[in-house]
Amino acid sequence: MATDVRVPTTGNAGEDAVVLEWNVTEGSDVTAGDILVTLETAKATIDVEAPISGQVLKTFYATGDEVGEHEVLAVLGEPGEQMPPEGSSAGPAADADDMGATSPAYPTPAAIATQPGGGAEPNGRTQTRRHSASPRARRLAGEFGIDLSSLAGTGPMGRIIIADVVAAQDRPAAEAPPTPQPVLTPPTIDQTPSAPVDEFTVVPVRGARKITARRMQASLATSAQLTLTRYAKAKALLRYAKRLRQVTDATSRPRMSLNDLIMFAAARAVAQHPEANSWFDWEGIKQFTHVNLGFAVDTGQALLVPVIRSADTMTLSELSQAARTLVERARTGTLAPDEMDGGTFTVSNLGGLGIHWFTPVLNTPQTAIVGIGAAHQSHPAGPSLVPLSLTFDHRAIDGAAAARLLSDIASCIETVDVIAAL
Repeated sequence: MATDVRVPTTGNAGEDAVVLEWNVTEGSDVTAGDILVTLETAKATIDVEAPISGQVLKTFYATGDEVGEHEVLAVLGEPGEQMPPEGSSAGPAADADDMGATSPAYPTPAAIATQPGGGAEPNGRTQTRRHSASPRARRLAGEFGIDLSSLAGTGPMGRIIIADVVAAQDRPAAEAPPTPQPVLTPPTIDQTPSAPVDEFTVVPVRGARKITARRMQASLATSAQLTLTRYAKAKALLRYAKRLRQVTDATSRPRMSLNDLIMFAAARAVAQHPEANSWFDWEGIKQFTHVNLGFAVDTGQALLVPVIRSADTMTLSELSQAARTLVERARTGTLAPDEMDGGTFTVSNLGGLGIHWFTPVLNTPQTAIVGIGAAHQSHPAGPSLVPLSLTFDHRAIDGAAAARLLSDIASCIETVDVIAAL
């Protein structure tokens, strides 16, 4: 019996993945557990294994194609077995967005392109726009009150993506979707511009970059973000970091970074402010008991945010070890999706790059994130200071409450050596 090979749950809330590399072709014989294809998401690379032994009957995407979560990548079966007829399912898995319904036929891009508004499938069911929009696009359209059937998708195979919903929200109500612009013919010799055209390279917006861009745009479009700034005195922090470095070097123990100390202090402060240790939802704001601390890691390929669970209950040594492990996994591309899910508050530190002030963007549905700048002296005789930038969702947190949180984060940073000893 033919069996579907689907995109696994990626932890990206339904965002697309990109096909990086196929290890098989149609007609290849495979054994259960063989790696068939490698996918790239905003968070990691994923190897998709063969669920059964058999032959690759069909593949549906090429290298570089974008593919939605739970979409069928390939079909495996017995050598010589025929593909299932259209409208039937090759395996037991159901459509991830319509659990319990019969799996759709395997459509070609051309077939989908000819049905932008939906149409009848071979089994008689009506295909609606619901099945041609990403889950996050559907949720965003619901918040904006936008009818998905009125949108023309610009995603793969006509799929409606977040950018389409945001663009529709920005248009006046009476304005129709933009019509394609006519293709301009190349200029004749007499029309050639007098100034030379600058040379440039087109870098495809796909994979981790595309997903990150969509998430950042959606974050700003769907929340009320405001940033407060202040300094924290850095004298005790820097002195304590130096002493720890001397001890760890002398005992051949792993070093504790300045960022470890700041995250330790932030987790302790945020634990006292449940309104900021939360997720915003119109159904109700979820306030969490413990701080699942996300922290931004630049891997050189993508910005990842691994999560240290219950960071507020850890000792400094325990938090430092957890952070070191997650950073290593992030930079080697081995982070599991669940190691980046469930964050309730995030720390983003650009101090190592010499940045003083910046405006961090919320990692929604979280309601707060703090940005850390480089410790510096405002003048030669002045004290060392750490710039702090707290972005918060004003729908969930009032300005005074956010100011108190930022004050407590600064206080915990200033007394981190004492807090670590308690």
